[in-house]
Amino acid sequence: MTVSVKTGISLRTQLYSLVIGIALITFIGASWVSVDTTRTYLNDQMQSHAQDAATSVGLSISPYMDGENLMIAETMIVAIFDSGYYQKVSLTDLDNKIIMSRENNRVIDGVPSWFINLFQLTPPIMSSEVNNGWNIAGILSFQSHVGSSYVKLWQHAINNFYSSLVIALFSFLVAHLILRAVLNPLSQVEAQANAVSKKDFTFIKKLPVTRELKAVINAMNIMVSNIQASFDLASKQANKLTKELFIDDLTQLGNRRAFESQFKITLNDLQPNDHATLGLVQLHSLQSINTKLGYKAGDEYVCQAAQLITQQLNSFIGAKVYRVNGGSFFFTINTVGDEVIRFCEQLNNEFSILNSQYYEAGFGKLVATTYNNSEALSELLAKLDTLLTQEKSATSLGEVYNDTNTNSQTPHGLHQWSQLIDDLVKTNPIEFTFQPVISTTNDSTSDDDVLYYELFSKFIINNEVVANNQLYSMAERTNKSQELDKLVLNKLANLTDINLNSKIAINLTHQSLHSAEFRRWLAHFIEENSSNLPRLVFEINEEAILAGIDSSIKFIQSVKSLGIEICIDRFGASFTSFKYLKGLDVDYLKIDGAYIHELEINLENKHFIQAVTQIGHGVGIKILTSHVDSLETQQLLSELDCDGLQGNFIQKTLTLMAKESSLGCVYSPIKLS
Repeated sequence: MTVSVKTGISLRTQLYSLVIGIALITFIGASWVSVDTTRTYLNDQMQSHAQDAATSVGLSISPYMDGENLMIAETMIVAIFDSGYYQKVSLTDLDNKIIMSRENNRVIDGVPSWFINLFQLTPPIMSSEVNNGWNIAGILSFQSHVGSSYVKLWQHAINNFYSSLVIALFSFLVAHLILRAVLNPLSQVEAQANAVSKKDFTFIKKLPVTRELKAVINAMNIMVSNIQASFDLASKQANKLTKELFIDDLTQLGNRRAFESQFKITLNDLQPNDHATLGLVQLHSLQSINTKLGYKAGDEYVCQAAQLITQQLNSFIGAKVYRVNGGSFFFTINTVGDEVIRFCEQLNNEFSILNSQYYEAGFGKLVATTYNNSEALSELLAKLDTLLTQEKSATSLGEVYNDTNTNSQTPHGLHQWSQLIDDLVKTNPIEFTFQPVISTTNDSTSDDDVLYYELFSKFIINNEVVANNQLYSMAERTNKSQELDKLVLNKLANLTDINLNSKIAINLTHQSLHSAEFRRWLAHFIEENSSNLPRLVFEINEEAILAGIDSSIKFIQSVKSLGIEICIDRFGASFTSFKYLKGLDVDYLKIDGAYIHELEINLENKHFIQAVTQIGHGVGIKILTSHVDSLETQQLLSELDCDGLQGNFIQKTLTLMAKESSLGCVYSPIKLS
């Protein structure tokens, strides 16, 4: 599971805050000390200046301190005082009586008042005795004016500010370069760790010069390399097991075992009103070609037929083809109707075109029939054998479909299906059923053990349930499956009895997964309905993801940012390499039911499940299983370290009703009344 920690203050912010804080404290402290030191110096200078003035002027006026010449002394004192460098001057007699006194206004230009208040200059009053002969005639006092000192102090403060600022900025630039050299590798390590949590194994190629950081990055690269090696080894083992169990060596299609196991699961998943198609292609000329031309020619014949069938089936999403033995192929289509009949006719026509003397019994023959969940596989195979023996042509397939498909409301043409889907979107006739996926970590039976509830939709028109498999198949063919997904989400947002603390999973269609328009709609929908929605999980079929890995990654990244979890449904059904999980930030893998069904009998599937759990747990993905139908299967899956179980043995699929008590179930996403 992806763990992303976004809370707290980043290391970058803390370090830069520390550097800026230290720089500011240093800058302010240095400026304050410098200005305060200058202020002390200026105070001392003004003290000396005043003392010198008092002493020199006192000596100069000593001869004139008698009564007749006192005016000359006063004139000399005023002349010195008027120079402007003095704040106050006074001459007193021995009785402290003022003989003369002068004082300048304390006007300081060009210096802010806040600066004056912050750094006050206190020039002292300095005095000197004035003699008249051998007698002391008076006391002369001078006090220096602070104006010029404040101007000097202010200019010094400004110069010191700019010089300190330049030094601080230069120091900060150097610190920034050093921090960047240190933090960038750490950011790379963080990005690498996040990438690994999203199953993307990236390596840091550029190593820093710092020894400790280089050691950390080397250790991270080694760890990622080991995780990737373990992932690749587990994937290789799982792929090998899949190939041995379920893949035909010649055509790389599913073999008989794959057909039988997946068909049983498909049959089990069909609703009572659902119908699907089972077809058989027989290459009657294979034996003669092997005899006359050799097995290599026979293999080429089989591969040509396999390629032709596969290409024709590509128009049906979810269709499967299997080579069950020599020249026999089975195919399944999860819908019925005119489109399937036309496919069968077209494929038989292709076979007819390829007929020649080279193929003594013809290139191939195709027969098909519809089926529902009430029919056994043996009965269907017998029916196909009978059709093949009677040499039913594709033109007779319509009769087979009409005999089997008893749902009177099911349309046949694409236009009819398109109209039906439009009607469903307008009328919103949906009922929900649900089934829980429970955790294997606890033995108690409470809702706390539920990983999530899977929600299934039933569409009703004219009081009859529309066949889901046909509806979604035709919605894909008419490019309207997105409308059904939107319809389900809107219905879910309008449920009043749903417990918003529950986690609800809905199945998403192929087209919605790869649609940029749907991503934009979903972001707006979540924003508008966040208070009405429970926590969401999107289950996406593995086949849909494999159809476009790049667009799947974009979709997953988009919905993860909305707080929605992702589960890959029917994992392993495509028999492909599991390496596609790299780069997919998914939360759950739900193993295809073909590996789970009758696990207590098919014990060799245990090795596959064990490999999948090793792969998933190695990259933080929870492994889920469906179709748990017995206690033995449940116990085996728990022993194999699967994280979640779903199936009728755990709890049957039940209708989502307004009262939990009416459900008679252990787990329910409904609020208690």
